[in-house]
Amino acid sequence: MHKLVWISLCLVLSSCATAPAPLDASSDVRALVMALRDRDLPGIEARMDRPALQAQVTGIARAIAANEIAKRTGGGEGGQILGVLGADLANPLLERLSRQALEPAVLADLARRAGLTPETVLPSRTATSMGLKRLADGRVCAPDPQTKACILYFGRYPSGWKLNALDEAALRGRLAAPAASRARR
Repeated sequence: MHKLVWISLCLVLSSCATAPAPLDASSDVRALVMALRDRDLPGIEARMDRPALQAQVTGIARAIAANEIAKRTGGGEGGQILGVLGADLANPLLERLSRQALEPAVLADLARRAGLTPETVLPSRTATSMGLKRLADGRVCAPDPQTKACILYFGRYPSGWKLNALDEAALRGRLAAPAASRARR
């Protein structure tokens, strides 16, 4: 019995040691926030998975464009077909716009508008790790302090943890807002 307890304890500890932990990610997450705060453009670029982020932004923008075209052409099956065709035609433009939206300077400016200034004191590595959530897919996320919903997702790469996804609902809202304001005009 005593041997079984030790074997179980070793298995539990070894699984904890191999699982990605928020403490592992906290240094890289904190480094990204510092790079955003200090407008360190190479530092921002080094801590993001641009292809993954661009694919996410382009995909959402494409879906919004297809829905908008479908609505404007009367909806229904024909409108949906036109929406998909229109989004396909607009795809090069959507890719270019998503690339521009993910430029480190744009991200740094967004962070500045969100209140992250050079005077902002960042939490310690330990406090940062306590604020991160471990996800079932091996990533960690930074949750919104009010809603506790994940807003920034980080994956583990050979060079460290990188930002690889954003909250889809918030992203949809930001991308759909310009289309909605144009429709009201």
